[in-house]
Amino acid sequence: MTPQEFALQAVKGIAYSFDNGMANKLNLYVDNRIVEMYETDEVFEIFTSTEGMTGSKKLARRETAPLLSLEDGYSVQIQENTFGGAIEVPFEDYKRWQKDSTLKVDAYLNRERDALMADNTKLFVDEAFKFFNYAFATTYYAAPDTKAFIASDHAWNTADSDSFDNSSTAKLNLGAIEDLDEYAGAFEMADGKEYPLNFDIVVVKKGSANEREARKLFAEKIAPVAVGDINLYEGTRTIVSVPFITSANKNYWFAHDSSLPSGNSLRLGFGMKPSLQDPIRQNNEAIRTNCLGIWKQGIVNMPYDWFGSTGAV
Repeated sequence: MTPQEFALQAVKGIAYSFDNGMANKLNLYVDNRIVEMYETDEVFEIFTSTEGMTGSKKLARRETAPLLSLEDGYSVQIQENTFGGAIEVPFEDYKRWQKDSTLKVDAYLNRERDALMADNTKLFVDEAFKFFNYAFATTYYAAPDTKAFIASDHAWNTADSDSFDNSSTAKLNLGAIEDLDEYAGAFEMADGKEYPLNFDIVVVKKGSANEREARKLFAEKIAPVAVGDINLYEGTRTIVSVPFITSANKNYWFAHDSSLPSGNSLRLGFGMKPSLQDPIRQNNEAIRTNCLGIWKQGIVNMPYDWFGSTGAV
């Protein structure tokens, strides 16, 4: 076996463990309760919502029932993007592997594999939790009505319907939760019908004052269940304690109704979890291996299932 063949086989040798390890790491976050994650073969996905149906009435004798139709909501399309990075074994290194025992090929490649896995995991969680770090701006993701995920003036697509406000600036405390429950109980859909919500999940920055306050309110002395690096506290509400909300946004807090038949408005679909591709010989004889992953994400429905606060006041 030539040095180059030796290098190619060594790189291929880490691919299986990398692909399995990467898939297992990302699977830890699938049941995170706050972003719906799933596998899909579709490059594009189109989501179309409805905003109710009106016109039913008490009928007179022999009167024909009126024909009703669904009020169309917004149509949203999300598209796959490719993410990744690469590692490279220089010619000068692999040329000596068979002769110089001080060049630990297995240890070298294992370190590169582990570091690449950690870096791609960090890329994934940073992308996934941009929903929350940029919740009050449209920098990355906008709701179907082109407003921010959390906004004071969300507009239904139905022309004669009122807007709704799923935002606040209140600090997380008992008063803020009481206001949240009052808002939830009085919520109306686009067709004007009462549609009370049940915000059963509260999302906070892990290690923040908000997390401690949430535990006092809902789950004191209840041990968390870990999902990846996320802690779930099951009390009167489920507290989701997320490390990936940045320190700059540690006052942010969110609430989600997980019981709605329309599902979560935040979606992330895996087309391909990050995996190592076949090694490639470069012009300078180095061996390059790309790590590529494919996923898509977006806000696919009007986010009335969510409420958020900057926690500034």
